[in-house]
Amino acid sequence: MEGRLIRIGAVAAAVTALLALGAATAAATTSTAPSLRLRARALQRVRALPHAFFSLTTVYLQTAPVPVVRNGVTYSMSMSVFGDPGFGSTVDVSLGRGSADERAFQSHDYSFSPQSGINFRYDKKTLATASIDTTTAIDPSQVTGSFTATSVKSKTCPLYDGRTGTKLVARGTMSFSSFDVVTSTSPFFGTIHTAPVRARIVKDPGCATDVIVFNAAGSVRAIPKLGPAIAGPAPHTRFVQPCFVNRTLGAKVGPGRFFGFEKDYRIPQILQLALRAREVPPDESEFHIIEALGTRASLAKPVKVGPGRFEAAIHGQGEEFLGGSATFTSGPPTVRTGLRCRDGERVRPFARLTYRGTLEPATPALVASFDTLPLALREGTPATYVVREYGLR
Repeated sequence: MEGRLIRIGAVAAAVTALLALGAATAAATTSTAPSLRLRARALQRVRALPHAFFSLTTVYLQTAPVPVVRNGVTYSMSMSVFGDPGFGSTVDVSLGRGSADERAFQSHDYSFSPQSGINFRYDKKTLATASIDTTTAIDPSQVTGSFTATSVKSKTCPLYDGRTGTKLVARGTMSFSSFDVVTSTSPFFGTIHTAPVRARIVKDPGCATDVIVFNAAGSVRAIPKLGPAIAGPAPHTRFVQPCFVNRTLGAKVGPGRFFGFEKDYRIPQILQLALRAREVPPDESEFHIIEALGTRASLAKPVKVGPGRFEAAIHGQGEEFLGGSATFTSGPPTVRTGLRCRDGERVRPFARLTYRGTLEPATPALVASFDTLPLALREGTPATYVVREYGLR
């Protein structure tokens, strides 16, 4: 999907609970998203361990997309397997498709994370071969297959602690004796039998990388780099965060159900997001996400409409995926001044205005048309709108 801005995926349980999911700042295809998701999951796990006992090395298998057709609709499907001896392996199956104008995208991620039972084995030195066998760990789903590399490339990279490491990337083919992924939704997608044919395996020793986390009015903002996130800032230095956003609105419709709109710093478009997520006992979870690009008019700033009353007009511009409109209503904002952020080499002062109120359906009502199950905005949905006024001290 040429020029599509962001691919959002499930990050980890700790981030999932916050509703705002991770995203890359650059354009990405369906097949690249799992690496960000798995990298963020690794970081969450590492931070829970004593510093003397952890390793940042992560190994994951990621298949190339294959078409899956349901009810006349073609989706692109990929599978990722994350190997972690200390926490058990995880299998993620992701399906996505774009809108007709390619300005909106919906994805459906199904994650299987049992404590044990998924056997992900690989050649630790060369990644020349690998195998995956879910045994009975994710019944009734069953995935059993093998990977054979056709090429292996290595690259030296800086690590979080100043040392260097070698990152291996093996590309090759997959063969499966069994591929039956039973999703928790139907008719999209029921049981998937279409097996991937190509894949890559990545062994990453902890190469420094950027992971940006979507901010929905006060949720997690960012993990700037793996090194600072784990080791902390250098002595006698004070970290000044980048100037991430101009304004952002988040509305929680219910448990695991969410609408978000964000105008990022120096980005003219508005990122529009809808999320439906839930846990499927005992060890499964699903994430359904719609993301779209809108014009500035789709996220108007709050304006005073009466004594102590502010309003902002919101419009979904995700074509057939995210449409309708809503009205944000609140009282006067709380204002915090004296804040700073970094724009390249320049440090900019700003003031943060936080409006807390409700997001009300207008006519027609704001709705996210997931293929699995639509999500409509409810009356009186609690919402928070944050505006940054740059240049104000």
